[in-house]
Amino acid sequence: MKKVLGLSLSALMVLTLTACGGNSGPELANSYDYFYSTDMSTLDYVTTNKANNHQHTVNFVEGLLQNDATGAYIPAAAESYETNEDATVWTFHLREGIQWVTATGEEYGAELTAHDYVTGLRHAADFDSEMLELVDTMIVNLKAYADGTASWEDVGVKALDDYTLEYTLNDSVPYFDTMTTYTILYPINQEFLESKGAGCKLGAPDKNTCEFGLLQPDSILYSGPFILSNLTAKSEISYTKNNSYWDADNVFVDTVSLIYYDGQDKYGIINAYENGQSVAAPIHGDWADYSDYAETYKDYMIAPRPNAYSFGINFNLNRISYNNTNKTTEAERENTRNALQNSDFRNAIFAAFDRVSYLSVTMQEEVAISNLRNMNGVPALVHTSDGTSYDKLVAAAYQEMTGNEIDLSDGQDPFYNPDAVDGYIEKAKAAGITFPVTLDLLCEDLDTAQAVASSLKTAVETNTDGQILINVIPLPEDDYLAQAFYNNNPDATDYDISTASGWGPDYADPKTFCDVYSIANNGAFLTNIGLYPEGENVQSDAAAQAVGLDEYQQLLDEADAIKNDLDARYEAYAKADAWILANAVYIPVQQQGTNLTVTKVVPFTQPYALGGAGGYKMNFMKVQVEPVTVEEYEAAKAEFEG
Repeated sequence: MKKVLGLSLSALMVLTLTACGGNSGPELANSYDYFYSTDMSTLDYVTTNKANNHQHTVNFVEGLLQNDATGAYIPAAAESYETNEDATVWTFHLREGIQWVTATGEEYGAELTAHDYVTGLRHAADFDSEMLELVDTMIVNLKAYADGTASWEDVGVKALDDYTLEYTLNDSVPYFDTMTTYTILYPINQEFLESKGAGCKLGAPDKNTCEFGLLQPDSILYSGPFILSNLTAKSEISYTKNNSYWDADNVFVDTVSLIYYDGQDKYGIINAYENGQSVAAPIHGDWADYSDYAETYKDYMIAPRPNAYSFGINFNLNRISYNNTNKTTEAERENTRNALQNSDFRNAIFAAFDRVSYLSVTMQEEVAISNLRNMNGVPALVHTSDGTSYDKLVAAAYQEMTGNEIDLSDGQDPFYNPDAVDGYIEKAKAAGITFPVTLDLLCEDLDTAQAVASSLKTAVETNTDGQILINVIPLPEDDYLAQAFYNNNPDATDYDISTASGWGPDYADPKTFCDVYSIANNGAFLTNIGLYPEGENVQSDAAAQAVGLDEYQQLLDEADAIKNDLDARYEAYAKADAWILANAVYIPVQQQGTNLTVTKVVPFTQPYALGGAGGYKMNFMKVQVEPVTVEEYEAAKAEFEG
């Protein structure tokens, strides 16, 4: 479960790397220098579901599989694997000789073995990993172990010998191999783990006395392409090449240096690029002198590759906290809560929201349009046996559900419809909602973030004739992150609408996106929408039922019950995705995109992924001395796609 900070600078590193991702021939540089904007919160890679951690740690520890530049899953620590006929038993054969090394690059004296993957998963369960729901009901007895009702020996992960790892699953999971790039299935050396404090002992966890994964380089061991060499909060994150890495010949940069960027100086990155301190820079469409930069770099500005992240708007369906608000009466709060539980009210916002203008605040209009995403997921995440992409299935289900024909492919807007707003508002009034309704929206107290929020405010207020108002509340970065991104308490979800979070797929199946709103499976976005898992809170259950999430859950259960007919499974999940859109529980906005970019990263060399965390790895990536021209990029693209 990759929760990502939305519409902010947190994805700087990822965006640049995926913008150009195999052309060889130019003179190469041996370093990658760029920026980051959200500090890591832990190095315990098997317990976190935050992308600001994963984008680093996947470079430090080796998963079973990895992605190449096409997005294919290829060998990493596992040189081969197979599954039984019904995909309930998966066996991975590890390559021999992969070494664990310390933060100083010295060999630890232990090979990476199958036992380490067993240890990693047990540690994740012991420490109540934020990702555990991803696999706990999938792997035999893992949930029972986590709940204390089964012993570890009963769990379906075994080291058959030092180099043979076996997972036994409760049911058929034909996409399990695509889950192995995700860090909850990463290895940990048991001896090293238990040396980091008494509380690290397997089966006897104590977070207060376990120092594994603390924010210092020597708190973990390394088996991946890089070693963390510097971690200074709000300053610098640096890597050095792991010369003991099993595939070191395919690691083409010796150092990675990421400098903290707080977003205050909007020209900071382009200035660093022009001074030779950065390998890339976005050219922002909102710059007053954008045309000057566009002319200067007209032969070098490259559009990013599409990616698998989806960002949008979430509604707080059961708000309890009111510290961030101008609402003064309980009647007003109750009316707003009722409004947000009303699908016509949410659809009024959906129809009133000019997403192109919203994105054009920070990027060129043509790039803004290309970044539009129209569903809670990736259009081409999966295909049916006849080649039909998943978005076509969702569109068909949406038409059947609403009677409206729709195109859900990226790069166009099928939802903006100011003429339909009044009709939705009248229906909401008939349901007892009193207008105007004011919605609280948090944002960072940066000029750019406030300008983006103001675009949303302007569109909604204008197209609803002031019947829906947006109260923009700027907060300092740390406060914003704590309340809008890191918060894990539904009662503390202190806003009415949020643009704070996005999601990236953990594996190649629609379940990875659909489950974020699952009330039965503790969906990762439940806190974002102010809800508890089903059965944990009476008021939350009532809110979920009022919105219809019990109906949504039934659609999820029906889809997930289909294991061996993938076409039928995808069509069933498409009904759930269509339900989310038809009921405007979530408003999709964009993929994780960026502005046109100047870069020295050699096109199509870096791993690319539509699932898991493999797209964050920097092995295979090449950096050239001179910037990539548009001509070079197009030639590389033609060769890559040809």
